[in-house]
Amino acid sequence: MSDEEFKQKIFRNVWKFYIYSFILGIHTVRGVYLPYMTEWGGLTYPEIMFLQGYFMLMIFLFEIPSGAIADYLSRRAALSLSAIFVVLATFAYSVYPHILLFFLAETLWAFSIALSSGTDEAFMFSTLKTNNEENKLPRVLGRAQFIYVIANVISAPLGSVIAATISLQFTMTCLGLIYIGAFITSLTYKEPPFRREEKTISYISILKDGFKELKNNRILRILCFDRLFINIPVFLLFWTYQPYLTVVNIPILWFGFILSAMNIFNAMFNVLIPKFLKKVNKKKDLLITVNIITGFAFVVLGFAVIPVIGILMLFLIVGFGYTRGLIYINGINRQIESENRATVLSTINMFGSIARAILYPIIGFIVEWNLFVMFLIIGIMILILTALTRVKSEYL
Repeated sequence: MSDEEFKQKIFRNVWKFYIYSFILGIHTVRGVYLPYMTEWGGLTYPEIMFLQGYFMLMIFLFEIPSGAIADYLSRRAALSLSAIFVVLATFAYSVYPHILLFFLAETLWAFSIALSSGTDEAFMFSTLKTNNEENKLPRVLGRAQFIYVIANVISAPLGSVIAATISLQFTMTCLGLIYIGAFITSLTYKEPPFRREEKTISYISILKDGFKELKNNRILRILCFDRLFINIPVFLLFWTYQPYLTVVNIPILWFGFILSAMNIFNAMFNVLIPKFLKKVNKKKDLLITVNIITGFAFVVLGFAVIPVIGILMLFLIVGFGYTRGLIYINGINRQIESENRATVLSTINMFGSIARAILYPIIGFIVEWNLFVMFLIIGIMILILTALTRVKSEYL
């Protein structure tokens, strides 16, 4: 096989990754998650958030070992294992409504998430680097996220239909059957070449290198934690938008369609943000603008008893807030040594997991007490963190 043919085989990972992203983006439960957990699962909202806190704690515990698995064995193997465990998780979640099975399902799902966290990004970086096109990483990841969101758009109303015509339970079982396709797709990946000495590095050495690189690289720390600390409150929207729709008396029939519209808005910005990055000279200004819009949208949501205004704020948050991470990608990847990429990215995500594990039970009780106060807290927190940012345009 010629060198050119080998590079073409590796580069096929890109469109296979798009297929993989589409399959994992299908989520027939997402649009009816609260009814699934409360009506079929029998849980209260604080109990749901406690379960999610446990889920994030498991991701925290699994994050570094999973990143090391990807670096020490192969990133393709880690992605395949990720697909297997998410299939097992969905089946455990849907077999019977019992809290112990839910904890088992969340454990399996957490390991799946941890295996893919950072690994997919590192895998695509190595794939593109084989053809000296690693600068295209934001565009590839943006497209993958766009495809993922399109799958969300299609599947959210589908989940509502399944719940209404078959059962809430089958929305999760159906998900497991679909995710088998992601595992099959992952088996067709071609691993970009490792340096031979990489394969002989010990497991402990990989862990030490990941922490050491994050500890010693000031710019990397600034970028990673700035992205992380604002992303945490932004993504709390996922756990609060359905309670909001309930409070403002939106019929549950419309939940899936509103989620689809939110995903469409998000998909548009996953394409637009990389384009904006190419055109602006001061990338920090773009980041600050995105943060301010997101923060104020949460503040307005804290007063939005009129559904139309509230839904508009949801669109702004998923458009600007959910896609802000794309602004950091090039800067972060320039700072990380390739052989430790998955481990370092997993190290970063680990901090987010433990923060969410602590916050989620607290969020559950605040939302139970007053949802609108929760939105105000999130918005103010985003604006304060934006004012304190140490990111510079040259870092991005």
